[in-house]
Amino acid sequence: MASVNVARQSWIPWASPAARNLRPAGHAHLTHAFFGTLPRLGSVAETLPRSQIRMVMERAWAMERAGRKIFHLEVGQPDLAPPGVALEACKAALDDPVALRYCPNAGERETRQIIADVLQQKTGCPTALENIVVSVGVNGGITLVLSAIFDVDDEILVPDPFWPNVDMAAKLFKARPIRYRLPSSRGFLPNIEELQRLITSRTKALYVCSPSNPTGKVIPQAMMDSLIRMCMDHGIFLISDEIYGDIVFDKNHFTSCLSFPDMTEAAEHVIWLGGVSKAHAMTGFRVGFVRAPQRVVPILEKNQEGLLSCGVPFAQRGAAMALKVDQSFMENTIATYRRRRDLVVDALAEAGLQVPHRLKPDGAFYMLVPCAPAGPDCSEEVALTLLEEKGVACAPGGGFGREAENFLRLSFATSDEDVLEGARRLAHFLLGRDATQWWPSNSS
Repeated sequence: MASVNVARQSWIPWASPAARNLRPAGHAHLTHAFFGTLPRLGSVAETLPRSQIRMVMERAWAMERAGRKIFHLEVGQPDLAPPGVALEACKAALDDPVALRYCPNAGERETRQIIADVLQQKTGCPTALENIVVSVGVNGGITLVLSAIFDVDDEILVPDPFWPNVDMAAKLFKARPIRYRLPSSRGFLPNIEELQRLITSRTKALYVCSPSNPTGKVIPQAMMDSLIRMCMDHGIFLISDEIYGDIVFDKNHFTSCLSFPDMTEAAEHVIWLGGVSKAHAMTGFRVGFVRAPQRVVPILEKNQEGLLSCGVPFAQRGAAMALKVDQSFMENTIATYRRRRDLVVDALAEAGLQVPHRLKPDGAFYMLVPCAPAGPDCSEEVALTLLEEKGVACAPGGGFGREAENFLRLSFATSDEDVLEGARRLAHFLLGRDATQWWPSNSS
């Protein structure tokens, strides 16, 4: 190969002494053989932060490989078994050639009709097959919805604390997530006046999650009605993530957005998200549901083709049967998570750390536990120290937003034994950090 003209070396990656140290191992010859520059990655994707939940999980897995016992309270992975009827339906579908092929972009018609029927029965909201799209999990549903409503620099109001995947999806579409505060002093609930001040001509949607990940709090009916009316007044969408809607410890506290009294008028503004991952313990099936205005559904179908083509037919058939499960299954699920929540609350109380009512979860299987007095960027350090010293994996609250920076998110989706021991170890750890001096009271 001919030698490279020295005059051209300013073009060449790794040509300068400083840059030479950055070249990939085993590719020294590229200094004299490579012209041009490396292809560039997207600036948005490169700057998205790494999930702090994943960071803790990977550290915990490494410790387990080294022989440590770890109590996994960091991830929302139910340990319960999926409904038997769902598993049987999925197995039976494997013998049907149609269920092994592509299905329509919006999902199998039979599955969509079952979702529509169940939603209408549960909420009273008139819902047809034409309102439903089956997504690849609720995560896929959120991405699909945002792909349909955003132009560059549009805005979406997202809660703080919040599920960070929403923020990530918005930024990938070059939209701007605008965070609205859910402070612990208000029981992690929004303030309508604050929200109204954040709405601009670029605002396309308000995102809510009830019951919430990461707080476990439920938006009361009157507040949900006010949020819908606000969105109608301003001509924006309400995107209501209700993936945990079946895990509510007091049913009187929860009302779906689809139960709005005048849904006929509101229907054009409301997009509902649900699925079977959490309450039905079917995370691996990757089946979510979107209920949207009929004018929006064709856009979702079209975009699904470009993003993912379609879902998995045999998984959709299992999910459809899960929606028909006997009520006793859901009652047992709710009772299990209520019991585990109480195990956490009681373990902390026994250590002298009484959980204020405003922090006590109303649903889902998460709780934000205070981990330090007020201070910036402390939850990651606390979470890693807790993992190293006590073998308890919790998610840093800072990964969910500024309002959770002084908290750890604890998931009680694992066994009673691990929840109880993990909570006891956490309480002991917090006492060692002088928790009695800064632990919040019911009045603070």
